[in-house]
Amino acid sequence: MTAPIDVSIIIVSYNVKDYLLGCIASIRQYATAISHEIIVVDNGSQDGSVMALEGLQPGITVVANRENAGFAGAVNAGFSLSSGDYILLLNPDTLLKDRSIDCVLEFMRSTPSAGIATCRVVDADGSPQKIVQSFPAVSRNIARALFIDRLSPENRRRYYYRDSPVRVDFVSGAFMLIRRSALPPGPLLNPDYFMYAEEKDLSLRLRKAGRRTWFVPQGEIVHFGGRSTALTPLPMFLELQKSQAKFYLNHYSVLHALALCMSWWLVLIAETAVSLPLLILAGGRTRLSLFAHAAGLFPGYALSLFTSRRRAGALPMVQP
Repeated sequence: MTAPIDVSIIIVSYNVKDYLLGCIASIRQYATAISHEIIVVDNGSQDGSVMALEGLQPGITVVANRENAGFAGAVNAGFSLSSGDYILLLNPDTLLKDRSIDCVLEFMRSTPSAGIATCRVVDADGSPQKIVQSFPAVSRNIARALFIDRLSPENRRRYYYRDSPVRVDFVSGAFMLIRRSALPPGPLLNPDYFMYAEEKDLSLRLRKAGRRTWFVPQGEIVHFGGRSTALTPLPMFLELQKSQAKFYLNHYSVLHALALCMSWWLVLIAETAVSLPLLILAGGRTRLSLFAHAAGLFPGYALSLFTSRRRAGALPMVQP
């Protein structure tokens, strides 16, 4: 009889072989106190990742996609093979530390209302990354477009240096521990998204079902950040814009979603304008290109989605 598994660790990888191998080594070093399985879904890497993983067998399940299936598609493929009571979505460019998983797992077990939890995530130099996020709001978008939000800079100590767990809206997906019993039937992540927005979509769906997302500062991992998306910055940035519009339409009434789209477009225009003086700096041209392309294309993305869903009768007039 197979022993029960506490945590199924799902890693989606794309052309980050060295980071992936380091991540797996850290799991094997620091996750010895819990029963776990490792499932790696490779999204068509061309850097020898799959071959390198074959050398680490047994103990790792590898799904080798021929092409990039996106984050949600890859996670769902791994989820279909998993059996743990909890699912850990872990980025390949991360390193666990001592008791990284243990601390969060212990919290989840003692907090039945928790559907998702994360730990503190830091850069290689130890500085905290902004992983705690708020659900979208028109007022928040407008404040960002007018740069009013910068008058009151985020106090990261409120979350990242606190001593006790705290409820939050949603967190980034570098480390997300998810309670299997809290999930509805079907895929783990919404396949409507190719990349981005999956975390807040899942958190909001679970919140509507009475499950909350938590930040647990007792655990900590290192996240090198953006290694896969850095290979194709413009396509990934444009994919983010598509996911924003999809999220608005998936969770808000038509009027609310329209207001969110319009206010987000203002953010993109403002960021494009402020990028112009930065052309003299390193990376300034890339930044301008990203926001200029996004500002130009976002209205088309949103209008196309509105039109197609209106024809399908899938636009609620009031917020569900």
